[in-house]
Amino acid sequence: MVHIDKPTDNVKDVFEACISNYEDVNFKKRLNSVTAFIETSATNYDSQAGVNNLNAISMVNNVNNIITVDEMKKVYDHKLVRKGQPGRMYYEKLRLSAKNNICPLCNQRTVTTLDHVLPKTFYPIFAVTPFNLIPACADCNKIKDRYQPNIAEEEIIHPYYDDISNQQYLYAVLVQTTPPSINFYIKQSNPINIIEKRLNKHFSLFALNELYTSNAAGELANISFRLSKLYSTGGRECVREYLREEFESRYENNRNSWQTAMYKALYKNAWFCNGGFRID
Repeated sequence: MVHIDKPTDNVKDVFEACISNYEDVNFKKRLNSVTAFIETSATNYDSQAGVNNLNAISMVNNVNNIITVDEMKKVYDHKLVRKGQPGRMYYEKLRLSAKNNICPLCNQRTVTTLDHVLPKTFYPIFAVTPFNLIPACADCNKIKDRYQPNIAEEEIIHPYYDDISNQQYLYAVLVQTTPPSINFYIKQSNPINIIEKRLNKHFSLFALNELYTSNAAGELANISFRLSKLYSTGGRECVREYLREEFESRYENNRNSWQTAMYKALYKNAWFCNGGFRID
């Protein structure tokens, strides 16, 4: 759910670097013969992704009827991912492109790998296409696996092509229990628009409510002592002002972080500010 600048490396350069040290002459010749086809396909990918239409690209289990899925997987695994191989520099460049090394899919966990937006099993043509490779944490990479949308509304948020930073879509609701808890949800207009539908799919697929609710419980415990001191000296308004300032700071940094959503829900809740923050 976090935007990253689109890679600038050309797929032709990446692919040619990957296959440059193959010693099997015939295999290398076959790989070289599909270079132009891979480059043309990457251009089409860029066009379709730019208008939220990746689902329109057909699945094909080979590359131009010359290279098989397993052969392209080997190019990716052995030549792009493996340390010491000629494509590794591009792998590292993509992996390190995430802001603060945080996974752009969940905006929470640390980046450890690259994820194929269009799975290489169904789209071997994009196995080493930079536009299709995004930095991700191991959990998001595993959850997404071979997920393939059938319609545009089911496409996840693409970090290179979607930028939701100018508007708040993630919100939270306080559950008035002891201790209090937080649930998260995606804004839904009436009628719901396509970016909200995609955010809902993204939110559900990666189980972000469960992840953020757990993190919020820890944050509530961390600030409980601080809120108690503020309440004892200045009452509800003092607590509310502190929470409002925390919200404003996080809103300026990221309008769609779980912290922004949580602090907004907290400072607007009179029950919480009037002592509901107590955890026992």
